[in-house]
Amino acid sequence: MEAIQRIIEVTQELDTKGNFSRADFDELAMLVEHSASQLPKRFVKIVEESDRKFPSGPTREAYNGRIELAERLRKVLNVAKELPSSPQLELDDDALLPTFSLEKNDKSRVLELCAQMRKIVLGTEIFDQPHRRRLLNRIAGIEYQVEQPKGLLDVLRAGVSDVGETLGKFGTDIEPLTKRMNEVTQIARSNSKEYDKIPSPEEVKRLPAPENPTKE
Repeated sequence: MEAIQRIIEVTQELDTKGNFSRADFDELAMLVEHSASQLPKRFVKIVEESDRKFPSGPTREAYNGRIELAERLRKVLNVAKELPSSPQLELDDDALLPTFSLEKNDKSRVLELCAQMRKIVLGTEIFDQPHRRRLLNRIAGIEYQVEQPKGLLDVLRAGVSDVGETLGKFGTDIEPLTKRMNEVTQIARSNSKEYDKIPSPEEVKRLPAPENPTKE
């Protein structure tokens, strides 16, 4: 099961990075080759197809292709967790994926913050459609995790990374958005029993844009 655990970790890492390299993906491809019989068929198919035609390069199309690939892999694993017939993916292993559980007041606050963030994203004109959709998907993902008995803390942390990377790409800072995302993450962390096992709190920061992401 060590290979399966590493596949889950690498998938989370790719989704958090968004703009990952071919070398990053190669690690996942090799792990999947080794453990294909224990993984969802769709997950294996996506990896195999992407291995043959990886969206490399600095163009916007390639950049968005890598983001979409990471999101697809993450979502397949999330769906696999909900299916009783899924092969040996121990996605509920708290030692592997830190979780959080919210009481009524905290849950209401996080959902309120998500609603506010959605309004900010929809009302901010600087975002192009792919990045606006990506942020809205992240917010929806957070709302889904909040409603679960055990939400995945990494989903929230990936949202922090996405906000920072998106703001960096457009060269701006939207304090109302970053402030709310940070508060959501802090609430979740404070309700996680794995709090001491994961890195110190991350704050949304404007990250440098990838090299030449908009050149064709």
